Amino acid sequence: MKTFLWNWLRLVVAFGIVVGCSAETIGSVTTFATGQAVNATGPDSITIGGGSLWISYTNGADSTGLGGSSTVVQYDLKGAISHTFTIAGSVDGLKIDPRTGLVWALQNQDGNSTLTLIDPKTGITPNSPFHYQVTSSTNGYDDVVFRGGQVFLSYTNPSAPSDPTIQLLENRESPLIVKPILTMGATGLNLATGQSKQPTIQNDPDSLKLTPGGALMLSSGDDGVLTFVLNPGTDDQRVAFLTLLGPQNTRVAGLDDAIFPNSEAGTLYLTDTGNNRVLKIELENIVEGALYASVGSLNQLVRVDIKTGALIPVMSSLNAPHGLAFVPKDHGTETDGQGQDH
Repeated sequence: MKTFLWNWLRLVVAFGIVVGCSAETIGSVTTFATGQAVNATGPDSITIGGGSLWISYTNGADSTGLGGSSTVVQYDLKGAISHTFTIAGSVDGLKIDPRTGLVWALQNQDGNSTLTLIDPKTGITPNSPFHYQVTSSTNGYDDVVFRGGQVFLSYTNPSAPSDPTIQLLENRESPLIVKPILTMGATGLNLATGQSKQPTIQNDPDSLKLTPGGALMLSSGDDGVLTFVLNPGTDDQRVAFLTLLGPQNTRVAGLDDAIFPNSEAGTLYLTDTGNNRVLKIELENIVEGALYASVGSLNQLVRVDIKTGALIPVMSSLNAPHGLAFVPKDHGTETDGQGQDH
């Protein structure tokens, strides 16, 4: 079973079994941006591409679209503001489509979801917002991943085993049509114990990322669990999961973004949501295969021991950390370390 575990994990993270625990070196930590500068609050999601860094400020807007608006800001890599956009509702998911360059802003993750597209050159597209063919006042779309021409979306607030938690988008026009590829009741390999066919824990689907090996990685926020889906949407789809453990080996809560840096040195951007700022963290000596995560219950940026789920604090004294994005050192600005469009 142990051999199978590590062979599977090798496919998931595409790094082999080099999962060391050596501490990275933290260089300078500076404030990249603040909400005050754009009259906004609640920085959340981050995405990077085309020489720009994009941040969504949710401004306390209702997550079911009943009131309020979000501010999406385009910055250059020095922190200067290029453009700001006001979008009705709560924008919790923000990613750049690598094939079109359009920014996807997912609105109202807890119900009445819509999708707004932003062209960096011309602004919000005339056909925005897009609506879904099937809508719900209690479920919604939180995050998006682009993988080989396919688009995957995390789906929130499941209540029954048959409820979807990840869906595949089948078109790119309104109304948006989806089909489920993972449900709340799915079973999979427990990466910490090596036991197969174990029930996954997906009560609070949230952030969705693509690992360097091409697997989907879904954060279940209140559960403190990462679920990996290899070969998503195919007959060879496989599932594994890892529970993140804080002090006294207790399961954490408030898990948001998790990310595999794709270089041994670079810049990590983090939204320190409760402090209404975005931090710029210079890292060196990053161990190959290292996994970092934002954990709200600890108010920390942590490194995850993939063998056990134990957490190693990297930065403390945060306030409700959320979004993460990584830019490798001396590798330009076309990647945000989220493994998009594998």
